[in-house]
This record gives sequence, C-alpha cells and structure tokens, in this order.
Amino acid sequence: MSNDTPQPVATFARAVVQAGRELRGFEATETVEAGPIRVVARIRFHRSETLTVEYQSYVSPLLEVEETLTGDADYTADELVGLSLHYDGQRTWCHDASTGVCIVKPSRSMFEPIPEMATLGDLHCLRDLPHDYLLRDLGNEQIDGRAARVLSLKPKRVHRAHAFKLIAYLSEKAVVAFDEQTLFPVRLCFSPAPSTQAHHLLGPDGQITVRYEAVRLLADAPPPFAPPEGTRVFREGQIEIGDLVERLSFPFAIDRLREAGFEAFGGRALLAEDPDHDRAYFVATFLRSEDGADEPSQILTVRAGNYLSRVMARRRLAASESGEEMQLADHSARFFDRRGLWEEQASGLDADHAPRELSWDRDGVFWFLTGVNVERSTLTKLASDLIESDSKGA
Repeated sequence: MSNDTPQPVATFARAVVQAGRELRGFEATETVEAGPIRVVARIRFHRSETLTVEYQSYVSPLLEVEETLTGDADYTADELVGLSLHYDGQRTWCHDASTGVCIVKPSRSMFEPIPEMATLGDLHCLRDLPHDYLLRDLGNEQIDGRAARVLSLKPKRVHRAHAFKLIAYLSEKAVVAFDEQTLFPVRLCFSPAPSTQAHHLLGPDGQITVRYEAVRLLADAPPPFAPPEGTRVFREGQIEIGDLVERLSFPFAIDRLREAGFEAFGGRALLAEDPDHDRAYFVATFLRSEDGADEPSQILTVRAGNYLSRVMARRRLAASESGEEMQLADHSARFFDRRGLWEEQASGLDADHAPRELSWDRDGVFWFLTGVNVERSTLTKLASDLIESDSKGA
C-alpha cells in the first residue's frame, strides 16, 4: 500500500478496519513488555475465537510474589514455559507434555501477563478505529525490515454503554504501528488508565508494549485440539458443596467444618476429575465471622485429592523444606507458616494475615488446610477432626 503520497489518516484507518474484518486468523511470535514483565509466546489465533499459546519465556515478578506469599498460582513462570494452551471458544486445554497431563478449564484461561488485560492475540480494540478513537498520523518507520505506518489513538470517551453492558477503555492513549502491506498491527504501545490495576502496578509513567513478529496470516481454522493418546485429562468445574462429598472417592467430613462455624463461600467448590483413572482433587474456601460481625474474619481453604496437582505439589515441597513436623491424632503432619516470607518480601503488609497451613496425606489422599486469620490451634483441631473422621470411614 505504500506510495509517495500517504493516504489521509481517516482513509488509512478505514482500510485497517476492513483488513481486520477480512482477517481470518494469524500466527506470530508475540512479546508483551511492561516494566519488569516480559513474556514471549508463539500464538495462533482464528476468528472462530480459537487461540493457541505456547510460552517461550515468562518473566513476571508479580507471579513470583503471588506464589511466594500465597502459594496459590496455578502455574509458576517456569511451569508455564513448555505448556501449550488451547482455547476453543468455550474452554481452555492446558497441556503439559512433560508430565502427560491436560487440565481442561471451563473458560478462557491463558494466564495473561498483565492483570485485567487480554493482550495475547487480542486485536478487538482495533475493530473500529475511526468510530472509537481520535487519530493522529505519526509518520512511517521500519520495523523488522518492513515499512510501517504509525498512528496515535486516543479514546473519544472513557466509557461506552450498550443497553445493560458498560465498556470501559483501559488505556488513555495508544500508539500503533501497522504493516503498510498487510495492515496488520505489528506493535502496540499504550499507557494503562488510572482506574486499572496495571496503572497502580506500573506507576503513572508505566507503558505496555505488545509486538508481533514473524507474522503469518491464516485462512483456514486449525483442527480442534485433542490431547495425545495416553494423556491424563482432568476437567475442572464448579460444583455445589453438598454434591462434592458425593462425587469424591474418599471421605470429606465437611460437617466438622460447619460445626466449627465455617460455611462454604458461595456454597460451591472447584473440582477437577480424571474419571478414566479414578483421580480427583478439589479446592473449597470456607468463611467464618465473629459474632455480630458483618464481614467474615477468618478464611479457610481446603485442598484435597488422590492426585497431587501442581499447586498441591509445590505446597507439599514448601512444607517439607520449611515446615514443622508434628503429630495429629497419631498421624504425621506438617505445619507451614508464611509469616517469615511476608516479613522478608512484602514490606507494608501485615504479616499477621499471612497464610498458615497444615498438610498431611493418608491412604493416598493429600490434604492441605490453609487459614488466613485462623489460629494454629483452630487449624490443628480441624485437621485432627478430619483425620479422625477419615479413619472411621466418615
């Protein structure tokens, strides 16, 4: 499209929009950078809303801090590298070839590097440039040896309403470079809006840059993902807490928690099942309030299963390395207090709110009780009750 006399900005923008509407799919190496965050992935997107992501590198202090302080990260940065993630428009298949395990999550779950923002293969923000943005021409430059035209974008308004749906723009300004031949956006730079979590994390001068390299436009939709033969497939889903006990192949004395004043948050739990191998694990959060209090004062998370998930395996390792061995109902267990980690790495946070955890295994079932604002004595009592009920076949 390049010529001696550049097209007017509005004309060029309309051509970009038309090219985007005609784009059926693409494959590229995408790099996302924001402050200390730097993520590189090979992605494949198709307009059928399918997306495949294979991380090549993942550097995120945010993810490292989350795992250190809470142990709750689904995957660490090292674990994400080597995974292949496949979103089919309804669910996400997280395939780990190194372990032969695939976790099926019931929604899009691509482990985006920037909180609140879908940056992986997502070009929806450019669907209607002239309608949504005030445009300014910033000239031309060479990107990876190809001519590109650069536009400045500023949202015409902060919010846009559609009946009962309110759309908020997450950036106050952006600069986008478009390949002059294909009109594909090969680089996007934008500053998060002050209302976003990314703005608070990156600071007032923070900027997010997304680059696409080795772009290949696709016509046909890729075949649907199917795990290789022999893969252990766990399907995740929310389940009513009352149904959870019936679905498990091992006893869970939930009444012992209720007797102590803990009620399941939302009345539900997250269950992952591999029915072909009779393996399952779950996570459920329980809340307890002080008498007369409007808000819950204590949070208890129960993880258990006859299979060690990634999260459970990391917790078990941390407890074995830094925890304290103890006896519960004549059964060996470990107590792990994260207060020391909070004091070392989270200045400004009250270490008294750091999670404390009791873990044990019995008859091939692994248990983890994590409390926030829950006294050690309470955790010990609850764990002892669960072990006692288990031994009685409750």
